[in-house]
Amino acid sequence: MKISVLFLSVCAFALGSASFAAAPPPPNIVFILLDNIGQEWFGSYGSEEKCTPNFDRLAREGVRFEHCYTMPICGPSRTVLLTGRQPYRTGFTLHHDAALYGGGGLDPKREVTFPRLFRDAGYATAIAGKWQINNLYDEADALTRHGFGEQLVWPGSIDVDRVPPAEMAVFHDAVRRESVPDTGAFMNKIESRYWNPVFLRNGRREVLAGRFGPDVTQEFAVDFLRRHRDRPFLLYYPLHLAHGQSFSEPVVATPLNRDPNRPHHAMYADMVRYADRLVGDLVRVLDELKLRDNTILFVASDNGTESSLTARRNGRDVKGGLYTLIESGSDVAMLANCPKQIPGGRVVPLADFADVFPTVCELAGLALPPGVTLDGKSCAAFLRGQSGAKPPREWIFNQLHTLRIVRDERFKLYSDGRFFDANADSDEQHDLSASDLSPEAAASRGKLQRALASLPADAPPPFPLRSQAMFKLRAAERASPKP
Repeated sequence: MKISVLFLSVCAFALGSASFAAAPPPPNIVFILLDNIGQEWFGSYGSEEKCTPNFDRLAREGVRFEHCYTMPICGPSRTVLLTGRQPYRTGFTLHHDAALYGGGGLDPKREVTFPRLFRDAGYATAIAGKWQINNLYDEADALTRHGFGEQLVWPGSIDVDRVPPAEMAVFHDAVRRESVPDTGAFMNKIESRYWNPVFLRNGRREVLAGRFGPDVTQEFAVDFLRRHRDRPFLLYYPLHLAHGQSFSEPVVATPLNRDPNRPHHAMYADMVRYADRLVGDLVRVLDELKLRDNTILFVASDNGTESSLTARRNGRDVKGGLYTLIESGSDVAMLANCPKQIPGGRVVPLADFADVFPTVCELAGLALPPGVTLDGKSCAAFLRGQSGAKPPREWIFNQLHTLRIVRDERFKLYSDGRFFDANADSDEQHDLSASDLSPEAAASRGKLQRALASLPADAPPPFPLRSQAMFKLRAAERASPKP
């Protein structure tokens, strides 16, 4: 009897050891963030422009986020994404272009980014592309402190190779005076992110004559994947495409067609196609390295398109909504894809960028940071297809300066009282707030009013925000008569 018990115990131990040895490694995470591409350009969201076959395939085979809110400006959108906290907590309620104007950036002492958690858990971490929310000449260690072990980023500052010191002093004086026209005159002298780009590679400045910036970041990203194929990794890949060189140069030529004299619509479509091609090529590298089954891929856009650009979507022309809270400005495309871990063909009805932080942490089995109030809700259980799991959101939130919005799957309420059927009236031409509402609309408005009322007041910004938008706003406030 004792021998039989010992034999069974040894067998149980052996089986347990084998199970432990066979436990899957933690998943890799790749987050690709596209720049200034509204939903109207993605086929999986009804676009008729035929620019995104790779994104559309990944969305079809993975999980697509039907309505995903984020701030309709680059810097604040990225801050929400990386911190999991809404602007009313961080103070970044309007754009702050730290890379260009300085004056402070995303402070690792104040805010925790999810890449830092991954690095501290033993993941190899990297960023390739656009950061913008710190000035990396003033804060040389900012990316390391935010959790990125390897870095190739466009600095996004005034190009010191093109602007002599005396002229640079003029720019800094214009920033001090918050002069919109005087700072705007320097916008064509920002470091290039496209042709002949400027990069900081692990802190060292490079000027790459004859190269196309997105190709350089793609090479860096692929090299990172190849070198870390045998350990868990997190790649944050905020592409430059399809943002123009600056607001004064909304489109640039790509290697698909280098003629700079084509119509803006055609040039922008090339930029979107090139971004989509890079996404497809990176997925093929993951396949080649046999990493796809254990790599959870997210692809999203940070906000809507420039207002000068229009795309055909579901039988109608949609104007870009950058810098606005209408749907074309702040309801962005996002997908999650992993053949073995995320059952495909499903949709998350509602999400916002704050949800990314808790979602990727739960997918990787990482604890959330103690003492930090997050606004996001994890979609991990639903993405994995766990039995009974449902998407966690009944409403989503967005904000621009002091104006807030919440929406459910159909209706949308502004903090100033305006109320819209966001699906039938995405351009917001018919305010329902003074109308006799259907029972469904009345119930929705009541729920959304309670959601707005539950939110805290805005935290003050950590420093005076600097951007063209903020300069204009403060100038208008100074010009308006005091009551």
